[in-house]
Amino acid sequence: MPANLTPEYFEAEKKYRSARTIEEKIAALREMLAVMPKHKGTDKLQADIRAKISKLQKLLKEERKAGGRRRFLYPRREGAGQAALVGPPNSGKSSLIASLTEAHPVVADYPFSTHEYVPGMMPFEDIQIQLIDLPPFMRGHITFWQTDIVRNADLILLVADMSVDSVIEDLQEVIELLDEKKIKLIGSGQRVDDIFGPVHKRTILIANKMDADGADERLEILKEFFGDFPIMPVSTLDGTGLDKLPALIFRELEVIRVYTKEPGHPPDMEDPLILPIGATVLDAAEKIHKDFARKLKYARLWGSSRFGGQRVERHYKLQDRDIVEFHI
Repeated sequence: MPANLTPEYFEAEKKYRSARTIEEKIAALREMLAVMPKHKGTDKLQADIRAKISKLQKLLKEERKAGGRRRFLYPRREGAGQAALVGPPNSGKSSLIASLTEAHPVVADYPFSTHEYVPGMMPFEDIQIQLIDLPPFMRGHITFWQTDIVRNADLILLVADMSVDSVIEDLQEVIELLDEKKIKLIGSGQRVDDIFGPVHKRTILIANKMDADGADERLEILKEFFGDFPIMPVSTLDGTGLDKLPALIFRELEVIRVYTKEPGHPPDMEDPLILPIGATVLDAAEKIHKDFARKLKYARLWGSSRFGGQRVERHYKLQDRDIVEFHI
C-alpha cells in the first residue's frame, strides 16, 4: 500500500533535515509522526520514526548527564552545497580542510585528533562551498550524529592515506562500515536521499599525501579497486591538486549558479541562486518566493539563450551562470 504522505509531512521532514540540536530533531520527528496518514502503508515508517526518536532521546539523556552542554549540535547548512569529509584515522582530513578553508581543526600525526565535526567554507570562483571535517570512521568509534551528518550531506569526500600500504584495506573498511549504516557511496548515478532507508551518496575519492614515498605506485592500485569514483590526487604538503579540487567538488554537487536582474538594472552578480542541474525558470522564481513564481509570466535571459535578453517561457531549462530577468 502506498504511503500517500502529505505536504505537511514533507514540511516536517525539511525541519528535521535542517535541525541543529537533538531537541529540534525530536520535535520535527514527532511532527512527522503526528501529520502522517495512519494505515498499513505507513506502518514501517511510523516504526522507523519511533526508533529514531528513541535513539535521540537516549543521546539527549547522555548529554544532560554530561552537564547539559549541547555536544550534539548539527552544522548549519551554508553556501552552495555541503560536502562531508570521511576517512580512516590519520588520512589527513583535517589538513585538507585547513588548506581549503579558513577553519582551524586540530592537525596531528596521531589518530582521533578530531572528536567533533569542524565546518569550513571553501571558496570557488564567486561562491562558497561548505566542507565538514568528521571524526575518523573506525569500527567501535562511530557516533549516531556522525552518520547522520553523512546521510544529510550533498557530497562525500572519501579521503585515502596514500602514505601507507594498507590504503586499500583501510578504505574498504570505511565503505563497509557506511554500508552497514545503509549509506552506499557511489561514483556516478542517481543520488538517493532518505531519512530512514538506504541512501546513495555521490562521492569523490581524494588520494591524499601524494608526496609520500610509494604514493604513485599505490595510486595505480587504488584506481584498479576504486575506479568507479572520481579520483583526485592531492598533497597538503606541496599543494599538489589543491587548485583543481574545488572545481571537481562543484561539478559533483550537480548544481548551477543563476543570477537575477530587475528590468532596467544591472544583474546582481554577488549572490547567485543555487539550483540543481536541470532547473527551470519557474524553479528559479520559486527559489525567490512561491507567490512570485505564481505570478510569473515569462523571463528574459542572458547566457545560454541564442541572444542576450531573449524571451523564454517558465519551463526553459537554465544553465550555469545564466542571468534571468523575471516579468510578472
